[in-house]
Amino acid sequence: MTETNHPKPQLILDVGGVLLSNLTPGFWTELAETTLVPYETFRTSYKQEIRDDLWSGAATETQFWQWAAQHAPALTAADGRQMLLKHLVPLPAIEQLQAWSRIADIHILSNHREEWLAPKLAEVTQWLTSLTVSSAAGSFKPNLPIYEIAASQAAARGPILFVDDSRANLAQAATLGWDTLWADPEGAWINEIIPLLTDMLSSE
Repeated sequence: MTETNHPKPQLILDVGGVLLSNLTPGFWTELAETTLVPYETFRTSYKQEIRDDLWSGAATETQFWQWAAQHAPALTAADGRQMLLKHLVPLPAIEQLQAWSRIADIHILSNHREEWLAPKLAEVTQWLTSLTVSSAAGSFKPNLPIYEIAASQAAARGPILFVDDSRANLAQAATLGWDTLWADPEGAWINEIIPLLTDMLSSE
């Protein structure tokens, strides 16, 4: 009997809404309630003034908290960070990483801050092949450069399955020929991973 060694599928995962809860709305709701600044005021100013620089790494974490203090002078960086990390809650999929890693190389592709993800992913990094985080990559989804960086981590390996909770981010990935899967809020997508990866492996 001839044994064929197929390249492992490459499973690329977003973090927010996939492995950890999104910061919106929980973090921003508590921040608004704590500081008595209206939620929409915070969110609108954030999107207009610092969001892109925060995710791309053009702004430091310190600058983000300095920006927040302009709207909420009583907020310290330490208190803000503690509040933020509290809202990064593990989602059920994070418990599946070990099992998925047996049949796929797992990569992270996330619009996030390395400083915030590191303590939350510390216990699962052994199951990860690479991490592409926007604050270090200098680019954020759905802009093409960050996808190209993630793709380079999976170079010369097997076919790619990308999971994200944003359809816009999935659409960009599809232009690169990646297979995509929408992470629905109910988590039904989790049960689709192993069948999809198994099919990718057998079809190679």
